[in-house]
Amino acid sequence: MISIPPARSARPAAGLVLVLLATGCVSVKHTMLARDFRGPPVPADEVQVYLAGEDVPDHTRVAVLTASGDTDFSNDNDLVKKLREKAGKLGANAIILGDLESPSAGAVALKALADTRLDRRAVAVAVFVPSLRPGPPPTPAPRR
Repeated sequence: MISIPPARSARPAAGLVLVLLATGCVSVKHTMLARDFRGPPVPADEVQVYLAGEDVPDHTRVAVLTASGDTDFSNDNDLVKKLREKAGKLGANAIILGDLESPSAGAVALKALADTRLDRRAVAVAVFVPSLRPGPPPTPAPRR
């Protein structure tokens, strides 16, 4: 008698494909500015985000980060998330976010006709701010 193994469900594989699409559609490149900087990794959710032009406490510039992602599979939040992850891996505890660039309406229309890839981009500087404390902010002392 021949034993035939039961058919596998395609659902786990489909779920894996969705996870890969959601996380693999944004890439981040970096150029080190402080070659001798060696900070411990910082969790992405602890990496602070400053906007260009805001006052940033005394800091060391660690790297220039450039994120890009296909407009069909990413949004600005995805780009910022990946920038924070990369900065944290480099030991930076903040980023100074520059321009978030999305394609023009004309480029989007052309993409629909030509069926080509169209990217959105973001640029940031990963920085280490010594005055930032890791983790949640300290609890205020009770008033007397």
